[in-house]
Amino acid sequence: MATSQYFNNYNSFYTEQRLVEDLIVESIKIMGTDAYYLPNNNDEARDLLYGEDPLKKFTSAFPVEIYPENVMDYGGDKELFSKFGLEIKNQMTIVLSRRTFNQRVPSTLSRPREGDLIYVPFLNGTGELYEIKFTNQNKDFFTLGRKQPYFYELELEKFRYSQEVID
Repeated sequence: MATSQYFNNYNSFYTEQRLVEDLIVESIKIMGTDAYYLPNNNDEARDLLYGEDPLKKFTSAFPVEIYPENVMDYGGDKELFSKFGLEIKNQMTIVLSRRTFNQRVPSTLSRPREGDLIYVPFLNGTGELYEIKFTNQNKDFFTLGRKQPYFYELELEKFRYSQEVID
């Protein structure tokens, strides 16, 4: 048998799963930074057929701790010259604890949604807004047999304002 019979990694007890979650939350608080999660509050105008929202409204902000995963530089395509001119795509990847999200954000949201905003106050002196493009829930790959993720890995792109209501 290739794996050890003395360690059971998939039917572990709640206390061990809680320990791993505590370590993840503590490391994000130590090495991370403060940010604000701004959910889109205009759910009734969402177009489910085309997947677009004609008018986004951001009327609330919730403080969360994030850990920027790529801290040295923005990821992505950097600058792109196309037939429409220069396009700069600033992307970054952050880690957000599931426990922190559930404690700080109202229970109507089960996870960070694509299209919501993250405001990072320390960037660029005055802060920057980023839009969530993808929420990866399977990064930890069911560590110790836990079905819910310990954290979310969010892929963000710099937000481009186009008639949204931010209050």
